[in-house]
Amino acid sequence: MMLRSNVLNLIVLALFSFFFSCSSEDDNLFNENKIQTEVKKADLLGVWSIYKVEVNGVEVAVNANLEECGRDFFIYNATGSYEEFVYQESYTCTPTQNILNWTLNNGIITLSSNDSNDSGVMKIKNLSNDNFVFIANIDIDGDAVNEEYTFTAYRYLPPNEVDLYSATFQKKEETPFENHIEFGWDAYKGYNTFEKYEIYRSGKACNLNGATLLKTITDVNLNTFIDEDPLPNSEACYFFKIYTDKGLLGESDPRYINTEFIFPENVYFKNAAVADNKITLSWEKYDGYYFSHYEIRVQDQNENSSPNIESVKIITDINTTSFIDENPPYINNPIYTIYAHNIFGNISNLNDDRSMIETNFIRPEILDLRDIQFLSFDAKEQSFFFYGKTENNYYRLLKYNYLTNKVTAEAFKLPTTSNDVEMRLVDSGYGKELLFQQSGDLWVYNAETLNFKYSLKPDYVSINSFNYLDNDIWILSDNDDVFTYKRNGEEFVKIDEKPHFSEHQGSWNYEITKIDKNNILLSHNNEGRAIHYSVTSNGEITNKGIKEIPLKFDYNSDVTVNNNLILNKKRNTMYSSVDYSQVLNYSIPKTTLNFNLSGTEIYGTNNVVSLTGQGEDYKKELIIYNLQDKTTTTLTTKGYPNFVMEDDLGNIISVSTSFPSRSSYGFSIYDSPGIFVEIIK
Repeated sequence: MMLRSNVLNLIVLALFSFFFSCSSEDDNLFNENKIQTEVKKADLLGVWSIYKVEVNGVEVAVNANLEECGRDFFIYNATGSYEEFVYQESYTCTPTQNILNWTLNNGIITLSSNDSNDSGVMKIKNLSNDNFVFIANIDIDGDAVNEEYTFTAYRYLPPNEVDLYSATFQKKEETPFENHIEFGWDAYKGYNTFEKYEIYRSGKACNLNGATLLKTITDVNLNTFIDEDPLPNSEACYFFKIYTDKGLLGESDPRYINTEFIFPENVYFKNAAVADNKITLSWEKYDGYYFSHYEIRVQDQNENSSPNIESVKIITDINTTSFIDENPPYINNPIYTIYAHNIFGNISNLNDDRSMIETNFIRPEILDLRDIQFLSFDAKEQSFFFYGKTENNYYRLLKYNYLTNKVTAEAFKLPTTSNDVEMRLVDSGYGKELLFQQSGDLWVYNAETLNFKYSLKPDYVSINSFNYLDNDIWILSDNDDVFTYKRNGEEFVKIDEKPHFSEHQGSWNYEITKIDKNNILLSHNNEGRAIHYSVTSNGEITNKGIKEIPLKFDYNSDVTVNNNLILNKKRNTMYSSVDYSQVLNYSIPKTTLNFNLSGTEIYGTNNVVSLTGQGEDYKKELIIYNLQDKTTTTLTTKGYPNFVMEDDLGNIISVSTSFPSRSSYGFSIYDSPGIFVEIIK
């Protein structure tokens, strides 16, 4: 009887899985006289492959199922495990592996599975060093009748094992692995004896020769690795090697890691308590990898745009889980946020409300203004006049006493048109009045009560700038001329008119700088020079010629005259008000805010205001520059100074913000929820 090759393959495959259809009850099918009972376990150890099969007295050779891959084979291990390797595809020649348990008793081999009660038996007919003949009963044709097959196996040296594992060494990227460096790979399932995995790391040059061995793993089933101590602030490459008893099976290509995208886990607040003008914060301990420090930030309640934010505290101890803010910001109901930073310089994402906590902390001295468009200062009455917008986008015109932190007056008739001509506090013989330019008129308010009195109406003048000189003489400018007016109650009577620059300049105003009661300068940013006018006590104007003094303005108050000096805040430059020569140019402070009352000191900061955002190097401090000895003194402030003045009591007063101002226009404050007045000294 001839056996075809495909039938042989079926028989051999059936052998490798026969224990599923047989049981130990088949033992009685064996003829005890055919069993070589003296076989020892050590005699079976090693790799075997079936070369012949015999049934019903007919013996046929068994060829390799896939020549390009080699022969199917099986292994008896000293550990009691039995492994079968069957090639079923030739693309990678990766054998299908089956692992069983085996025992030997008087020449009978029993194979069993850990997963079920199934078992199978084989009878050893003959066993020598290189030759293994055994008998198995197999139902090959499915008729439920087992037939006896005799198999002859020889010692076998499998072909060189293909490395199927190094290519699977990859960083885990999906959740929850994005916050640390973790690699995984396919566990070894080959036919040689596993020895170890090795993980290496090098710098971003990705040189394996100079790489550091991080971990040696001898457990074949442990196929993950976490780098718990990576290179800080650096990119890196990782390598993988796998070894069997035959030596190095394979090594991976470098796996490049960009730490820019490894973010720490969020930290969650537990509580915020307010007591004695202090805020106590507590949070859960950071539970993640690569901790560097906690950062506590505070922000306002800004719902219309991006909030104002300031860093409050850096904490490098991971076990510290509380912080007392002994100097909370000058805003109401501040919101605190907590972040974790890792050693790569990355910060946790603020994508969970539990990383934010709102407090019920209140600062009673905060002004009910979010924007301040104009202000005037009364040094004698320790008061400010503010015109600006509230949190709810309502305009207010207020008088505010900073010694009592009280609003002492408020206007009910509000300006209706916006303009860039500053309101001005004037005492011209009618009591103190606050004047506000409106559509070419000057609205007059009682400075004590802020009751509206009336409008002063100059003839056909589109006011660019105005000031009061003396003796009831007023000076005004428009795009073409300068004018003098005399006031008779609510009447405005023109006295004189003179032309100024012949070329019409776009943008900005033609600004008046009062030198004294009889002299002014008329300037424009685009001219880079000024015209000197003298004014008699009767209001007659005389053009005294061009002065090469390049004054620069955003608003009229950007140029101040005191003690025979003209201070141009926008240029950090002073000129003589006698001969108009340059007296001093200075670099510190970077931003000039004002003179003191005597004109001997300059107030300023090193905070350079920008519309594009808050400066990271802003400081809460005032710099005083002494004009006599050219020295500077720095005073710490509660907020960021925006407008600073000295009052008649010798106090240095600042209109400050809790956060850096976003305005670049003089003292105007835009979109700031924490505006307050502080006495610096």
